[in-house]
Amino acid sequence: MTTIKALIFDMDGTLVDSEKTHWQAWKETLALHGLKVPDYGEFKKYVGVSDEQMAQEFSAAAPGELDPAQLVHGKCRTYLKLVPEISLLPGVRKTLDRWRDCYPLAIASSSPHGELVAILGYHGLGDRFDHVVGGDMVARKKPDPEIYQMVVGLLGLPACSCVAFEDSQSGVAAAKDAGLLAVAVPHAMSADHDFSGADLLLDTLSEFDEEALRQLSGRPR
Repeated sequence: MTTIKALIFDMDGTLVDSEKTHWQAWKETLALHGLKVPDYGEFKKYVGVSDEQMAQEFSAAAPGELDPAQLVHGKCRTYLKLVPEISLLPGVRKTLDRWRDCYPLAIASSSPHGELVAILGYHGLGDRFDHVVGGDMVARKKPDPEIYQMVVGLLGLPACSCVAFEDSQSGVAAAKDAGLLAVAVPHAMSADHDFSGADLLLDTLSEFDEEALRQLSGRPR
């Protein structure tokens, strides 16, 4: 039996409904350079992909030289202005309130730390988490396991005792490669991802109850 000692959450698509806001931020940023972002329906291929990787792809399509870092900076600046449009996903506040006094909670997201803090602050959730780690705090983004390795190090816990909640295939891969248990919570944009590597699949975070905890604790390590 595995003793669960901490819960770690991805942000975009797991705690907040932000995919359309990311799309809007990219749309406005690329428009300044005469570029177009794919239609929202096609944007789902970027779920779980870092801003840096997207900027590389978008800049490569530019007719002239365009610095990917400049694109990322502009996109983040625009995104922060749109934070009030970002809503919590179903069951998030209830889930965090339910488990906050039972386990340390942390965030491991490929989004920049400043974006994470802004969203948590807007929704009054900043005090729920012991650690908030963003993609700009590591050298390699998901699906690389580095960010989860950093978070479990900050928690001072064995990776096998921590549960990661993710909405994307790359996020689940990062968590599993770091040695964590992984709970997949897909949404419409990631429903076609391969979640066969996840230890548990849920429709919403509110389904994470004592029974789900028992299932995870009984998983072979």
